[in-house]
Formats: sequence, C-alpha cells, structure tokens
Amino acid sequence: MSEAMNVLELELERSLRAPRQRVWQALTQGEEIGRWYGPSDDFRVDVVEWDCRPGGSYRVAMHAPDGNTHTCFGTFREVEAPRRLSYTWSWEGQPPMDTLVTFELAEDGEMTKLRFSHTGFPSVESREHHKTGWTGNLDRLARLVTEGE
Repeated sequence: MSEAMNVLELELERSLRAPRQRVWQALTQGEEIGRWYGPSDDFRVDVVEWDCRPGGSYRVAMHAPDGNTHTCFGTFREVEAPRRLSYTWSWEGQPPMDTLVTFELAEDGEMTKLRFSHTGFPSVESREHHKTGWTGNLDRLARLVTEGE
C-alpha cells in the first residue's frame, strides 16, 4: 500500500501457485466461496445467494466463533472471466457502505498474480477493520487453490 494511496482504499496482492482458471473458479463459484470466505478458519460460512453475473446479487453469512453472524451482500458489477471480478459490498444491519470489491487476475508463468482492492470506505477505522478480514480471506483462498484445503 503506497503512501499516496487514498486512505479510504485497501489494496492487497498475492502470488498464487495455481492456474488462473482455478483461482477464478474459487472467486466465482458459490460452493467455493464458503471454503475461503471468513477472516479465519474458525468462521463457518453459509453462501445464502451467489448469482455471479453482471447485475446479479450475493449474500454471504459468516458465523463467528462468538456466536455472532456477519452477513455481507451486494451486486456484481463486472464478471470478466478469468481476469476481473467486481461487486459492491455492504453489511446487513449496518448503515449502507458505498464500497466496491475488485479482484484482478494475471498469469505469471506457473503463478497467478492476484490484485485485490476494496474502495470507498467511510473511515480509516472501517478500512483497517476490513484489511484484517480480507487478509485472512486471501490467506484462506491461497491455501484452497494451492493445497486444496
């Protein structure tokens, strides 16, 4: 994350030892989402809705170990296989957030370069909270596509 970047944006990158098509599948197939969404392995995830097409919607419930459920939802904006996916992001039961999640995938030899951004946060505190969650999500995604876990 560069110093010049807007403080209300989050950018993360990963190099994944997996074919780009495999990473795309993990990002876009509802049955795969439940295997890596959630900031840590002790979250249980229910994919309530996953209509991965431009204009389609999604809803994902993440059940925390403390018994609380955190449900995110939004609308798919871009679905350009196998290189770009973007969707809006909000939390159920909280004030609406006008944020956008984007994944970009590029082939790099035997690796897939994943560039992730989440933009439009209402505050630095919100961005930092999401940074923790997305870092865990992407770690779990990396394990899924490289080790099958």
